[in-house]
Amino acid sequence: MFAIKYLIKQGLTASLLFMLLVAAGCSKKLDITPETFVSPEDLYKDEQGAIAGVTGIYRKMLELNSGDYYFLGIVGTDEGKTTSFVPTWGGYWQHYDGVNSYNGLLSAQNQLVQGAWNSLYKGVVNANNAIKYIPSSTASQAVKDRLLAESKFLRAVFYFKLVQLWGAIPLPTEEEDAVANASGGKPRSSEDEVYVLIISDLSFAASNLPAKGTADVGRANQEAAQTLLGKVHLTRKDYANAKATLQPLMSLTNVALMSKYADLFNESNENNIESLFEIQYSNENGNTNGQANTLGGWHISNVDSGGGGHVVIPTDYYSNSFDDGDDRKNASIRYKFYDASGNEVDYWWWADVTKPHVKKFDITKGKSLNGGLSSRNLYYLRYADAILMYAETLNELNDGNALTYLNKIRTRAKLANWETVLGHTPTQQELRDELLKERMRELGFEGWRWCDLKRTGKLISQVKANNPDAAPYVSNKNLLFPVPAREFELNRALKPGDQNPGF
Repeated sequence: MFAIKYLIKQGLTASLLFMLLVAAGCSKKLDITPETFVSPEDLYKDEQGAIAGVTGIYRKMLELNSGDYYFLGIVGTDEGKTTSFVPTWGGYWQHYDGVNSYNGLLSAQNQLVQGAWNSLYKGVVNANNAIKYIPSSTASQAVKDRLLAESKFLRAVFYFKLVQLWGAIPLPTEEEDAVANASGGKPRSSEDEVYVLIISDLSFAASNLPAKGTADVGRANQEAAQTLLGKVHLTRKDYANAKATLQPLMSLTNVALMSKYADLFNESNENNIESLFEIQYSNENGNTNGQANTLGGWHISNVDSGGGGHVVIPTDYYSNSFDDGDDRKNASIRYKFYDASGNEVDYWWWADVTKPHVKKFDITKGKSLNGGLSSRNLYYLRYADAILMYAETLNELNDGNALTYLNKIRTRAKLANWETVLGHTPTQQELRDELLKERMRELGFEGWRWCDLKRTGKLISQVKANNPDAAPYVSNKNLLFPVPAREFELNRALKPGDQNPGF
């Protein structure tokens, strides 16, 4: 497994070359051919190589989110949980259960925690190589600026996940670090130091990326960088900067909510007007994702999704959170199950399999091969998220316009304005609580719930109240994940006292 010391050493001597063939027109893909090895100096020396090198960073996003690491931050919340079967399977699956329940298997030896850490830092190293070597490329300045902006956006994505899950972390950048090279690794940098780099990277990206609609399909754009920067400021409770960053997005013409929520989750509508940044998948070998399989379509061929599942399901709190008439309910959750021939099946005898399941990632007939080999893209950021963050920001600033933006989301869901349902103008606290719940209904199983709960100070209380597997075990120490034990073995700059409290 890779630790920071090893990654820094290897990242400066070798890099993966991914030859990019971007299809024109309506293609949704960043097409990637098989990889070969070449030194970063040679890779980034010209425009073709530089584009290919940056495409390799996107590849790390694909790998990170194609399997079980995607659910780190979804299970173990008030939104998602593993089924009762998972802890009975032993081995790796008990590590999965540990992430959900916060029991003794959520330790520094947890395989999901170790794997996610490694995968995120592989992305960091690829981004660092690009940022270091692009300036000396023979590519035009315009191309170099764009590729640098893409690389910094992606590095910010990786570091934002790392700092939220682990807090203070080693912070390798493109700069040579003779001390780290000589001493065998980098120590942990403070959360503030990590956020300084993230904000700098995203500010550069927002200033140098092309706008959505002019950026190549599948590549980062200006609006995605602005939205993520707004999310970072909101996470830091820097509401003034969050407002200044998000406000311009509220009046754009090149992004908008899709008219029907369900259309967001039809593969025919990928890279749509609401999408700000998607992770691109295809049916090609190695480029698929398995989320439909994990969430319930595990034995269904490309006929009807919805075979029932036994890995990850919604909590009762999530599945019962939708009001009558909410268009998102039937688009998000499946209550009917089918066999491989498309016949409805009643799994009443089979424990958690008969409970409601996530429907968002069902395969679309004629698109994905099957539930385990899905070509469905995954949203990383979409415009509804930006609107809800802006509403939250305004509410924290005691701006009465916050309700207007919550109601934009409710209107698309075919719901009445919230103050009408409530019967009065909400207080700041009432709106704060409703916005947190609304984020779950709107963005459920899209990867943000754990971070939203932590950011709002609700992680422990919401998990205790709404995730029965985790309620007996979750405590304040679980506001951070354990630094993997393997990192301590390979990074000599880390001392035993550098482990997160309680682990």
